[in-house]
Amino acid sequence: MRIHQLSDDCAEQGSFMRKRRDSLASVVAKDLAERIDRGDYAVGDKIPIEARLCEMFNVSRTVVREAIATLRSEGLVTSRHGVGVFVVERANPALSITTEAVGELSEVVELLELRLGVEVEAAGLAALRATEEHLRAIRDVFAKTCDLDAFAEQPRELDYGFHLAIARASGNGWMPKFMAFIGPVIIPRSQLLHASQPEITRAYLQQMVDEHKGIFDAIAAGDAAAAQKAMRMHLSTSLERYKQRLVNS
Repeated sequence: MRIHQLSDDCAEQGSFMRKRRDSLASVVAKDLAERIDRGDYAVGDKIPIEARLCEMFNVSRTVVREAIATLRSEGLVTSRHGVGVFVVERANPALSITTEAVGELSEVVELLELRLGVEVEAAGLAALRATEEHLRAIRDVFAKTCDLDAFAEQPRELDYGFHLAIARASGNGWMPKFMAFIGPVIIPRSQLLHASQPEITRAYLQQMVDEHKGIFDAIAAGDAAAAQKAMRMHLSTSLERYKQRLVNS
């Protein structure tokens, strides 16, 4: 029993350290981005070396590397092997949604409205165009969510996987690209809704499974109108939950 407790404690500590590291990396990346925006580091300038950044922010090399990776993904800097990291001219901003962008209920509401505009149509197209392979992919993810214990372990990943599989089944190549580009961060974290009511989380997951089943059944039946209706109901239900929480917060 003690061994299991130690294992759980280690896992919890590891999770805490990862979250703390991620938070520090975000702070460093934000600070450097602001310096670039102010012109402290102009286009073509080399930003301070890794060791200097560790001193500046009093963080580890791992944190600095993750912060630089974030800036690189945002198109602010580029790395030249053996030379250093340089500020580059920023391209026209592209759509990207970061983890920080969905940390507030108001942003979650806006993201759900965005999803309604895309995923209802994706469900309808999937009902008309899905191949057996597509249906099998949707069914496989759905089956994993039916195990509520497994679903509770990876709620965002499995929920996102279900919706991504539907986007792929739409037969429109841009829909899965849209979903993949934005990423699983568009799936709201259940703790935003249930932070003060953890006991209803399992019931919430079961409701999601039931709603997913309605969507899958309509797609499998080739009923585009029913698939669109089921997807609209699913996303609208979530939207109303978060709107109500926003009003009460």
